[in-house]
Amino acid sequence: MSEGTGVPSDWTRQPAQPVQGQQPGTPGQPPQGQQPVPPVAGGFGPPPVPYSQPAQQLPPQGQPLPPPIPQQQQPFAPQPGPQQAPPPHWQPAPQPFQAEPNWTQLADQHENESRKRRRIWIGAAVLAVVLVGGVVAAGVVISGGKKGGDKPGPKPAASTGLPLEQALPLISDASTDKAPVDAATLFPDQTRTIDGKVWTRMVTGSTSPCSKATTGGLGLALGDDACRSLVRATYVSGESAVTVGIAVFDNKAGADKALGRHAGLVQGLSGPGVATFCVTDKSGCVETHAAVGRFGYFTVAGSLKQAPDQADPAAAAAAGPLGDRAKEVLLGRAKPAATAG
Repeated sequence: MSEGTGVPSDWTRQPAQPVQGQQPGTPGQPPQGQQPVPPVAGGFGPPPVPYSQPAQQLPPQGQPLPPPIPQQQQPFAPQPGPQQAPPPHWQPAPQPFQAEPNWTQLADQHENESRKRRRIWIGAAVLAVVLVGGVVAAGVVISGGKKGGDKPGPKPAASTGLPLEQALPLISDASTDKAPVDAATLFPDQTRTIDGKVWTRMVTGSTSPCSKATTGGLGLALGDDACRSLVRATYVSGESAVTVGIAVFDNKAGADKALGRHAGLVQGLSGPGVATFCVTDKSGCVETHAAVGRFGYFTVAGSLKQAPDQADPAAAAAAGPLGDRAKEVLLGRAKPAATAG
């Protein structure tokens, strides 16, 4: 076989014989009834010319011609041209380098996120508390601002639970106030703690006529006929002493009259363990006085060791609270009176 033609080397090409009744074809054109073979794309020039079939023997004159034998074409495999490069060999994409994670950075990030969450929760809690407080305050303001709302009642008297205007009439006259007026009843506390200091009741006593336990003109103000007795108790803390005196009258009018003419002071009550103090109105002692119901109550405070003309700051500071306690006890007498009535 010849190289590049596809025709056997021992094949003898015969010249084509013209067919009767047909005109010889033009050189380079296919015989009638055959379609030209298109060139194959991608090759080098036209496809190789197929080898010729042997010439057909003509039948005797007067017989029809047999149909022409179709030409068989050899399949042609296109050869790759110089512009067609073979596909590159596939290689997997390179993977990025993965380094070991920074555990310290991750821990710090987690801690920061935890702090943020805690701040948010704390802020939410605080906001909730503020909102609840605002709602409650608004409710109080609204309820207090209504017309015709309840007005605050009178403050109850200490130790009685009774309003002050109900307790005062019960202790304003001897006919309704029948409780004892001795020292044990009027001074029930053995000790009192004031500003961190303990004051102990050391001596008690009752004096009649009242002027014998006074100085500086207080006896004239109390009046021996109006004042039935002057009951006293002395409380001591260290070198400081306070005497509380309660003047007993038959009615509120007598007590108010005596306190309206007040002068001088109640003398300090001395006794076992209590030196003499505050027996004159020029001793530098501090005194207080007031009235409630049919009683007048007084205090005198001074030092057991210092010179008579020097005040005692600790005793002066305790005089007020001890006087308030005396008033509380006197108002408490209204409770038995209310029960008896």
